[in-house]
Amino acid sequence: MLEVRSIQTKKEQREICGLCNVEFDPDCLAYGAAENGKLLGVAQFRVHGEYAVIYDLANSAVTEDMEALVIMGKAMLNFIDLCGIKDVMLKTQNQNLSEILGFKRYAAGIYRINLEGYFDFPCKNK
Repeated sequence: MLEVRSIQTKKEQREICGLCNVEFDPDCLAYGAAENGKLLGVAQFRVHGEYAVIYDLANSAVTEDMEALVIMGKAMLNFIDLCGIKDVMLKTQNQNLSEILGFKRYAAGIYRINLEGYFDFPCKNK
């Protein structure tokens, strides 16, 4: 069963980032995804006052699981929305992932979304 959870310690965040070939950023909050004990991915993000930035949303070095990335992305967006933040940027080269999550291209490698109403109809494809 897929499990997405917040990473509780910086030590664990550093280790998971290393397994996902992502640069560890101690100033970021992070989520991890695993299934049956197998690491599937990591996400790192920061809240910058009125907006948030997702810096990393990546699979582990030995996994390609788009579903895990989408679910982890939605979990992060839900947390950000519950904090009252509506404007979010995503830094990625994965255009497909950004579109599945509902982001719109803002600049090269940067996508934006406004979460106003995003979770009003959770089963609707954005």
